[in-house]
Amino acid sequence: SIVEGSPTDINQLILKGDIDFAPISSLEYALHQEKYILLPNLCIGSRDFSRSVLLLSRERIDGLNHTKIVLSQKSLSSAALLKILFKYKYRFENEFVVEGGTPDEMLKLGKAALAIGDDALFYRPKEFLYKYDLSELWWDWTELPFCFSVWAVRRAYYEKHPREVFEFYRRLKSNTERNLQDLETLLKEALKLTVADGRFSQVFGYLFNLNYFLDEEMEKGLKLFYRFAARADLAPEVKTIHFIEV
Repeated sequence: SIVEGSPTDINQLILKGDIDFAPISSLEYALHQEKYILLPNLCIGSRDFSRSVLLLSRERIDGLNHTKIVLSQKSLSSAALLKILFKYKYRFENEFVVEGGTPDEMLKLGKAALAIGDDALFYRPKEFLYKYDLSELWWDWTELPFCFSVWAVRRAYYEKHPREVFEFYRRLKSNTERNLQDLETLLKEALKLTVADGRFSQVFGYLFNLNYFLDEEMEKGLKLFYRFAARADLAPEVKTIHFIEV
């Protein structure tokens, strides 16, 4: 069966053993790496801008030092990325608070807010706001792509069912490759969006610009993120990323 949820919801489901496979937050792998093995070549990442992970701010980013920043509770990796950017790229010191709610509600609690997913993609501010795409900031700083999610299987499940895991991986990779060749059909069939729908072009552009394959450059970016996360005490050190045998 298939289960839907926010990245943090999915992280909790696989961590508890309620599901066996999932696209988990890249930070979740670092936090509980002993529990997971990754499916090779697959991820959700961005080489420049993602459109779905935005810092919304009433001030330019260079004016956000020593301010309160409100983080979405929907994504571990994005929150960690923002903390890393502020600490090491900008040399800022900030107070971070985690809240739910809409971007407008979050902005009442701090100088800037981190919006994720639909909250970022479809948000229309009532006032002028600066928008900063986090993966674009990462790219400008490191010249490497950013990996938001990795496909994982519970280690305990893989050790008992390696053949079934390989078959799932094979079908998942094949379906990903096929769907990317015809995004328009995917949007029509899976999301029930047509070209006449106002959101069609936004979602098409968003999906088209993301990267779904964990190639050499994406893995370099992921390893650099893990080094910064360990340095900032956001996660344990990741010495080796473990993948299933294919």
